[in-house]
Amino acid sequence: MDLERIVLIPIFTIVLFLSSDALFGQAGAPLDGLVGVLVRTYRVLLVTYNVLLVILLLARTDAKAASSSVLARIAAYAGTFGPFLLGFAASSEVTPGLALVGVSLQAAGMAFVVYSLSVLRRSFGVAPQVRELVRHGPYRFIRHPLYVGEVVALTGAVLVGPSWQKLVILVVTAAIQVYRAIQEERLMSRHDEEYAQYMKVTSRFLPGVF
Repeated sequence: MDLERIVLIPIFTIVLFLSSDALFGQAGAPLDGLVGVLVRTYRVLLVTYNVLLVILLLARTDAKAASSSVLARIAAYAGTFGPFLLGFAASSEVTPGLALVGVSLQAAGMAFVVYSLSVLRRSFGVAPQVRELVRHGPYRFIRHPLYVGEVVALTGAVLVGPSWQKLVILVVTAAIQVYRAIQEERLMSRHDEEYAQYMKVTSRFLPGVF
């Protein structure tokens, strides 16, 4: 029985409805110009992301192996749901220029997340698990494009209304994603001989850097 699927599908379905309401209800003050276009683009991408999460959880293949580490699983869910804490953090006013940078990062990061998720397809999982190795699209160059896109989008969300609380959430989330990536790599390399070779020809997050 796929307990993760049973638990997460209702949660992501609720998040999907909330993100759809923000898109079609145009929550908040109306935004004009390039910032408004980017905000609406981000909202469309966010709805697309949540649709993909539900579909891929329903359609994904069974895991060949899963991590027995409780800490690794906690980190996986903390990395996934931790950014929601931004909604409870304080915000500050920003200049139009910084707002443009922030929403640009949000839209670009979420676009990369949607692209990466559409490539990952039925190998998608939240907790560390072993499924078919994907080596095309962004996975041809980096092993964790989803985490890269999520951190970029989260950075943009922080810049739109910065505060020390949001900065803490960003730093902690980024650290969790690094730990999460390491745990996934250890699990995959133990159960998939091809993954060890894959690690030699790709970077973890940034091609040729990290």
